[in-house]
Amino acid sequence: MKAVSTIFESFYRAVKRLLPSGMTKAACCFLWLFSALFSFASATLAAQDYVGSQACVACHTEQFKDWKASQHHSALQEATAKNVLGDFNNKTYQYEGVVSRFFKQGSDLMVETDGPDGKLKPYKVLYTIGDYPLQQYLVDFGKGHIQPLSLAWDSRAVKEGGQRWFHLYPDEKVNFKDPLHWTKITQNANQMCIECHTTDYKRNYQPEDHSYTTDWAESGVGCESCHGPASKHLEWAENPKDTISNKGFIVDLSDQVKWVWDKDSDIARPLEVKAQQQVETCGQCHSRREQIASKPAVNKVMTDNFMPSLLTNVLYEADGQINDEVFVYGSFKQSKMFEAGVTCSNCHNPHSGKLKAEGNQVCAQCHSPKEFDTPKHTFHEPKSPGAQCSSCHMPEKTYMVVDPRKDHSFRIPRPDLSAKLGTSNACVQCHTDKSNEWAANTMDSWHGKEWRQRPEFATAFHAARTGAYNAGEQLRAIAESQEFAPIVRATALNEMGNYLNGDLLPTVQRNLKDNDPLVRSAAVASLQIAPANIRVQLLAPLMDDPSKAVRLEVARLMASVPDQQLTPAQQNQKQMLTSEYVTTQRLSSDRAGGRLNLGQFYLDLGMAYKAEAEFLKAAEIEPYFTPVYTNLSEFYRRTAQPQKENEWLKKGLEVDGSSAALNHSMGLYLVRQKRTGESTSFLRKAVELEPTNERYVYVYGVALFSVGKKAEAVEVLDKALQQFPANRQIEQALRGYRQKMQQ
Repeated sequence: MKAVSTIFESFYRAVKRLLPSGMTKAACCFLWLFSALFSFASATLAAQDYVGSQACVACHTEQFKDWKASQHHSALQEATAKNVLGDFNNKTYQYEGVVSRFFKQGSDLMVETDGPDGKLKPYKVLYTIGDYPLQQYLVDFGKGHIQPLSLAWDSRAVKEGGQRWFHLYPDEKVNFKDPLHWTKITQNANQMCIECHTTDYKRNYQPEDHSYTTDWAESGVGCESCHGPASKHLEWAENPKDTISNKGFIVDLSDQVKWVWDKDSDIARPLEVKAQQQVETCGQCHSRREQIASKPAVNKVMTDNFMPSLLTNVLYEADGQINDEVFVYGSFKQSKMFEAGVTCSNCHNPHSGKLKAEGNQVCAQCHSPKEFDTPKHTFHEPKSPGAQCSSCHMPEKTYMVVDPRKDHSFRIPRPDLSAKLGTSNACVQCHTDKSNEWAANTMDSWHGKEWRQRPEFATAFHAARTGAYNAGEQLRAIAESQEFAPIVRATALNEMGNYLNGDLLPTVQRNLKDNDPLVRSAAVASLQIAPANIRVQLLAPLMDDPSKAVRLEVARLMASVPDQQLTPAQQNQKQMLTSEYVTTQRLSSDRAGGRLNLGQFYLDLGMAYKAEAEFLKAAEIEPYFTPVYTNLSEFYRRTAQPQKENEWLKKGLEVDGSSAALNHSMGLYLVRQKRTGESTSFLRKAVELEPTNERYVYVYGVALFSVGKKAEAVEVLDKALQQFPANRQIEQALRGYRQKMQQ
């Protein structure tokens, strides 16, 4: 025991200067024990080595053959004549005045195109991404940076419009100054693409010089991307033993649910709903998410490796339909299919990626064709496009110009909601000459009006996005209803944070104990504006939550809580959470977002000098990222440095003059400098750019009144109150101004 104590003392002295200030020796002891256990676990895991997909072919011939022809296999390949589909025979393509040339230089494939300064420069193609319906190309950009060209090859047949070069942003007019330009960090493949296109990916970012030494075990999504390292499985195959769990793998993916037909049933029922590890494993790549584990492992649930995106604006429509490119997971997690226990391999061959049956037959595995594959159900001619299950329940949206993706939320079309909320629906997607009202009335004639009463969350989410007066109450109803999937309830809770009050707090409190970590983490996030004492009371029990996603949210919200409000034990827990949060954000230190998160965290902790360093580094890494400037200007406001606040606001507006947030911030800065007359033009522009922002409208109205434009102020606030009838600030200001004008 004395030897262990001596080792600990050496460890404590060695790392003391690196620890957060005030960390007790007891907390450091816990960190040391955690590090030791982690090292042991890492050593154990390291013994499970990656062996490559080729090692699987001897025993799994059919599976290997399927995989070899799959898009997982071709996810990333070396740019050889065999793998490259594009025409590099001195072909040219013009986009926004730039003429790019594709040519060969010996055995190398080259692209001459506009570089970071807008001048033409030759680049060597290193790798291909994908093969159908398009193929992208990754080039060497120096210092280990691998960048994907915005010019891609359309690999479809000529009769489909393919066999041509095209630009991925045909309508954006992207030039070398644009954040979407292929040379910018926002397009970097090291941290955006390659991870999910290779096996055993290691980013290896070097923050000292903003470089990468990226590496991976196998190009493409190999067998071990899903099953984990296979060396122990090979040992098991040589000498099978029942005592070796999962046949030597770290994860069991055989959780495909078995289905049986009940007597006189139209829909098959699962024998047993399992943990659906398949969905969690596939979701690690087939999702929009933020990495939170230094080395994601396929045997963990999603929220221990990544923080999945919720059904937020831009990514999803108000009813949860896909909007931006979201890669299936968030859609499928909304569905009744997922709730029933369906897994990916119920519909897809997991090795080829293809459907297990053609057309409606894949659905007929569980849905009786006598009931569902008939005009009585589809109201369309048999075998017509409208009679296909996926036409109504999985409408497509095209991404990357030529790549249609199906929505995996398996929803029933709601043209009635489309008419009210502007959401999409499958009916008018096919019947392009018809209206939403026509589609809704047609469905009335088929089903009566009862179908309009089905539970839905689109109305509540639309209310939240538009600042409706009763949005908070609508969101509460969704959060409390077990009719909806956890990802839907989590989104409702997350949105409730904008409307939090004493009436909504009990709902948040109940959901902090939900079984689903996504719901718990969203409930935590909804307490962002709650007073410190409320946060301590509600979040202290979650400081040791088993889910990393939850702990990270707790760490973020507890950062600004003064230590004086915490017990000694809670202070120690906060220090551990602080360390975990900082380590996690360092995983994204090659992007401005990670730096800004860390800067805000340090600011909440009272470490202003560390916060400033992170904010400035974010500006250096992504100078075209607007939030960099709002964060820096706010930092200098809070630290009473108005000259620097003004400097960064000006820089930001030079980069993006159409940013509502920057215009609003500049207007407020001018108000504080008693230059109210100058402020109104910026405040007005913020409202014009973002008319649904209640705060912007209120501040603009107040500013107008303060400069003597009283009638105009009342007019602005009157319209605002009609738009946001629950806004007390707008109501009180309007009443007070009218009284003053009467006097």
